[in-house]
Amino acid sequence: MFKALKGIGVRLALDDFGTGYSSLGYLKNAPFDKIKIDQSFVRGAVMAGNRNAAIIKAIVTLATTMHMETTAEGVETQDEIELIRALGCSHIQGFVYGRPARADEVYRILTEGGGMATAIGFKVSRSQRTAMMRSALLRVGEVEGEVRIRNISSSGALIDGIDFGRNAEDLSVLIELVEGQMFPARVMWNREGKAGIAFAESFNMERLNSPADERLVRRAG
Repeated sequence: MFKALKGIGVRLALDDFGTGYSSLGYLKNAPFDKIKIDQSFVRGAVMAGNRNAAIIKAIVTLATTMHMETTAEGVETQDEIELIRALGCSHIQGFVYGRPARADEVYRILTEGGGMATAIGFKVSRSQRTAMMRSALLRVGEVEGEVRIRNISSSGALIDGIDFGRNAEDLSVLIELVEGQMFPARVMWNREGKAGIAFAESFNMERLNSPADERLVRRAG
């Protein structure tokens, strides 16, 4: 069947490579044109110490040797695009370029973008977040005020109760995660009274449950 399909010009891709039934053994006999790298290898690949980037690189090397293209599945952030490109993948697939849409909507978007798809997903991959509702002191320049922390991770937090105004991206702030200690951060996005901030240094999430830091941030009002 593969031979017949190839004979009429059909190109074949091995989906979800590296998981389930999509095994290395298929490459010995089936005339695939492309290997689609499963999204489980893309997820977390940009995080320090994660081995997925090495796995992706190995798959790309294998595919290149066998004259096959590669598609990385499940790309959702712009830093993943940069990593996948650096690892040599020939194609990218994922929500970073938008959710599935009708043909006329896709045509409109491509027309407005001069024929190019524009990445709209988060710029930086986020580590796992912990939901909460706590108040915290925030300082912008010489001005201080209280905000609410909606969720937090080792790399950043979602806060609300503040409007930084226009052109707030990359604005430097200080936030009191632990009572009496201000942590430097910068604004990643800001809209409708909510903002995402990225910490300048990794925050030790174990301090959330530490008895010494029971008053991690000011109690919610």
